[in-house]
Parts: sequence; structure tokens; C-alpha cells
Amino acid sequence: LQKIIIMSFRGKLARASWRGSSSQKQSTISESKLNKEAISELFNKWADETDLMTMEGISSMAEALGMEPSSDVRLLSLCWRLGAKRPGQLDKEEWIEGMEKLGIDSMSKLEALIPNLDPKDLDKRNFRDFFKFVFLFSREGTHRTLEKDIVRVLLPIAICDRSEHTVPFLEFLESSQPDNLRLTLDQWCSFLEFSYKVSSTDFSGYEPDGAWPLLLDDYVDTTKRNMGLSSSSS
Repeated sequence: LQKIIIMSFRGKLARASWRGSSSQKQSTISESKLNKEAISELFNKWADETDLMTMEGISSMAEALGMEPSSDVRLLSLCWRLGAKRPGQLDKEEWIEGMEKLGIDSMSKLEALIPNLDPKDLDKRNFRDFFKFVFLFSREGTHRTLEKDIVRVLLPIAICDRSEHTVPFLEFLESSQPDNLRLTLDQWCSFLEFSYKVSSTDFSGYEPDGAWPLLLDDYVDTTKRNMGLSSSSS
């Protein structure tokens, strides 16, 4: 019996090894079929300087693909899928590696990808990654935070209708917070989790002793008072 089990195990290993090898070969063959020179030429078309595509170039690319740079969430999704690591820019290495992973080496293939870039279709785990990326990618220079004015424009685009709190939260920021307020990454990501867990009608699901950032605690208290509900701090 032991010998049969060992032989069966070896057989499974051999089949798994063959499948892995076959899959790896297919992936290598698929990538080798891509025209890497064409991928580089596409990058150079929008690069503002050597091996760098800044927001000006990214905006030009968006317009060429039929997207409005300032409001189309699919542009942010594309930069996320391409693996942009620094705020507001793509370098050539990121572009080539990202395009190869997406299997794209021409303008027509890139255009065909656009309808599939809507992050509304992402599951929660991937959407969390995307939402975090939007914050990091939208920072300016070495800033670790986002200005309130940027949040006011960016949040409705990035949240993709996954939150019933977006409008009242932005109203709260506008009416109750200083003009020089800057949101941190923790506050940004916590807003998404808060939206998943807390009702916008009566704030059920909210726990005053929870680990929410103080900004969200203030939002709850202020909004509940405005709605005629007892505040959490009373």
C-alpha cells in the first residue's frame, strides 16, 4: 500500500511538473511573440523625456485612447495594471513589463483593452489594492498626503459607486474641515472599509470605540447631528 501511495504521489508530481513546464513554455512563447520594439515605440510616443512618461504624456495617451484624463477612472486602472510605482509617472521599464503582462504590443490591442479596465468589476481584495494605488499615484512630489481639493475631485472617481457615504463625507470636509486639510493614506483606505461596514442612513455598524481615524469619528458625529440623530459622543 505504501508503495502504491508513493508511486501515485510521484505520478502526480510528474504530471504537475509537466503542466507547470508546459504552462511556463506557453507563457514564454506568448511573450516572445510580442513585438518589444513596438512596445517601446508606443512608450516613446508619449514619453516627455528619456525613459519617463509624466502626467502630460499619460494625459496625451488617454486622449488618444478616447479617455478624459481628468475624470475617466479607467486611466487610473491602466496605470495600476501597468505597475506604476511613483506618483504621476511611468518609466520605460514599468511600461514594457506591464504591457508584456497584459499581452499588448500595438495601439489596436491597447484600445481593445480599455472597455475591460473598469474597476467596478474588481473583487474586494483587488479593489482595495486599486483604491490604495489611486492615493499613492495621485500624490504630488514628495508629499505623503492629499490636499482636500484633490480629494474632493478624486474620491468620487476612485470609489466607483462603492460608497453611500461619498457625498455626505465630502460635504463634511467642505463645511467642517479647514481648507488646508490633507488626507493621509490611512484615512483614505479607512474610508473604503468604513463604507463597506457602516450604513449611511442610521450609521448602524459604526462603533465609537472602533479603530477608525479621528476624521471619520468626527464625520459620524457631525452628520448624525445634522440628521437629528444622537451623536456617538453624547
